[in-house]
Amino acid sequence: MALSNLAANESNHDHMIHRGVLKVALRLGQSKDEDIRLYAAFALANFAGNTAQCAAIGDEGGIAALIMLAHAEDSNSHTLAVSALRRLCQFSARNRGRIVRGGGLPPLAIAGMSEELETQREVAATYCNLSLSDEYKVEIVEQGALRPLIKLAQSSDLEVARQACGTLANLAEHLDTHSHFVAERSGNFLIALMKHRHEEIHREASRTIANLLSSFENHTDMIADGLPGLVHLGLSLDPECQYNAALALRKLAPNFASHRGIVYEGGLKTLFFLLHAKELNTRRQSVLALRDLAANSEFRRMYVEEGGLNALITFLRDVDASLQAPAVAALRHLTSLSSHPEIKQQVVEEGVLRPVLRCLNTNPGAKGLRDLQCQCAGLVANLSEHTANQQKIVSEGLTTALVALAKVTQDSAEILQDVSRALANLCSNEENHKVVYKQGALLCLIQLTESPDDITQRYSAMGLRFLSANPTIRVHIVQESLLQPFIKLAQSPLLDYQRTAAAAFSSFSLNEENKLKLVRDGGLAQILRCCAFDDLEVKRDCVFALANVADSLEHQLDVVREGAISAMINVGAHDDARVQRDCARVFASLSITNSIKPELVRQGALPSFFRLTRSLDVATQRFATLAICNVASSGDDKAFIVEQGAIRPLTHLIRFPDAQIQRYAALALAALALGGMGNNKLRLIEEGAVPPLIDLLRYPSADVQLCGCLALNALTLGKQSVTKVSVMQSGGLLPLLALLASTDEECVRCALYCIGSLAESKDVLQKLVELGTLAHVVALTKCIDTETLRNCGYILALVVEQKTDYHDDMYREGGLDAAISLAFVEDMECQEYATF
Repeated sequence: MALSNLAANESNHDHMIHRGVLKVALRLGQSKDEDIRLYAAFALANFAGNTAQCAAIGDEGGIAALIMLAHAEDSNSHTLAVSALRRLCQFSARNRGRIVRGGGLPPLAIAGMSEELETQREVAATYCNLSLSDEYKVEIVEQGALRPLIKLAQSSDLEVARQACGTLANLAEHLDTHSHFVAERSGNFLIALMKHRHEEIHREASRTIANLLSSFENHTDMIADGLPGLVHLGLSLDPECQYNAALALRKLAPNFASHRGIVYEGGLKTLFFLLHAKELNTRRQSVLALRDLAANSEFRRMYVEEGGLNALITFLRDVDASLQAPAVAALRHLTSLSSHPEIKQQVVEEGVLRPVLRCLNTNPGAKGLRDLQCQCAGLVANLSEHTANQQKIVSEGLTTALVALAKVTQDSAEILQDVSRALANLCSNEENHKVVYKQGALLCLIQLTESPDDITQRYSAMGLRFLSANPTIRVHIVQESLLQPFIKLAQSPLLDYQRTAAAAFSSFSLNEENKLKLVRDGGLAQILRCCAFDDLEVKRDCVFALANVADSLEHQLDVVREGAISAMINVGAHDDARVQRDCARVFASLSITNSIKPELVRQGALPSFFRLTRSLDVATQRFATLAICNVASSGDDKAFIVEQGAIRPLTHLIRFPDAQIQRYAALALAALALGGMGNNKLRLIEEGAVPPLIDLLRYPSADVQLCGCLALNALTLGKQSVTKVSVMQSGGLLPLLALLASTDEECVRCALYCIGSLAESKDVLQKLVELGTLAHVVALTKCIDTETLRNCGYILALVVEQKTDYHDDMYREGGLDAAISLAFVEDMECQEYATF
């Protein structure tokens, strides 16, 4: 008791401790006598006021005596004990453990319910000191600390409330304590404390809330009632309050259920305000919250209307790289696919491109900046989806930055996806083609095709397809020997690559200067292989490319040498109109060259020709008919062509309501009839080709009339009377006579020639005279065309040669005068006929 009383005076402490009194008090604290232990505890409590002795008291086991004293019913006694414990654990983490593990928490919780102000202060301060060590926070909560702390936090005494709120904030830092906070329903009371009149209180209350919001189960109360206070707290001038508000909003933002409340309670403007805070951590939490809020498409319009674009872009210009990534991510969310298109244009108009370009150009090889680079690539890709932005993106130099980024981020699939998407979008605009090509987009896209990622492959293929369609760039690609990558794409098993290569081949073949390179550098062989692919789009483009190459006479032998004829025979059986059309165009082009015509016949292309003439596509029928017409002009194969069944489809095509097809078909029949090969002429008559040819003479087009007349001319040439009689019997004389009145000089010549051939038959001549042919012929002798005059002279010679009965008719129609006038023509053939 004496030692206890002496120790109550702090001026005695140094002398007493020097004389070993502390050790005696510690030994007496372990006495079996309860009173002795009690007085020893009083002494130790008094000694604990000396901070230099706190560690020694704890090390020598004095804490147990103080805990025993804390159980005392006398308020002064347990207040003194708690005060001693407060001092002991203030600076020593080991003493905190001894108090927690030594049973010091239950008396502390009991004392916390006291109405004595001094006791409350000591309890709150002791709890606050104990909560500084992370390892004891869960035990403190589990042993009933929350209830007294909640009571103390609502104390009217500022010091008590501040220490209690600080303790709660410290305890809430450990996730395992959160369920106990939920059980005590602490959310509403903490929300109320944020409205406390003292800044220290709502600072600690907001810190507690921010810590508790790390657990999702604590969000409900905050979303329901706490958002207005939290939003208002963010506008405080106190840096800690600003940070706590920003942190709390950042933890709420991933929860979509909180977005409506945050937005409509003014949280966006608060966060925009906090972007300008002096504290780096506050700005970091604010921009992270804004990033998550931007992900909600429901509020993007309001986000922009409240000044979000300007706030983020201004923030992006001024901060370091660690804060740029979430700012760019927020802009990326605002401009995502589901966003309003006008937002993408607004972002560019607000001036985002320069800051993004600076971000991309800042040490692009640094792996620590991968997140920033990823967000920048995604943002540019999103912005490039809006057509109005594409030219500005290119003009600002973003293409070069993307190309450089792709070279140093081969390990990041996501970045390569967005780079390829951005380049594909930029290449879709024809106005950009030349610039992006010069900035290296083509080579970059070719490199990106080697990525194992299917999305990157798809977009890079798309970009290459756009670029290769440009008339200028496709020449550069081929002339700069960049054809091999496209050939490699065509050989890939990936359908997108095959389609890209096929589209590129199709585009390349449109330029005459590219065709030689295509043939020499292996492009032609690959085109032919691709023609056999199953995919319709690939087949279409490659057959089109082949048709373009075959259109050049100098490359036709190469085309045939590579096996194009057999390939087109197989492709020609396809039911697609475009494939059929270009296949027929290949045949039509190849059949122009005389040396290739026999090869077409030899390799069995004729059935394919005939099949293509039955296509539902008019252009296909035109090209197929032209191919037959060209092949039919070959002298040695005419009889074989007829044997293969050419006459029937050609006869059908003559009646087709298309002038070009009718002309080609008529000329094909004319070619088959010329030369007297086999029984071609008789086959023409037998298979009914004469009547439709005669019908052509009545067609309103002079070109069609001429072709029909040429076919009849070819048929009637020669000594076979049956051909001439067939024309007469089919009603061909009157249409021929009608042509003599045509305004087309060629038609008149041809009709006269045909009449001359027909007149070689006596029966036909008689009919011609009866129809008044002489009058027409005599009338035509007044023209100045030498060939017409020759034909007239020949007909007049035939008339006077046959029977004298026609002499009177000839004289009556003015034939004698006509013969005399022909004799004066300075042409030997005319003079010969006239003299005869």
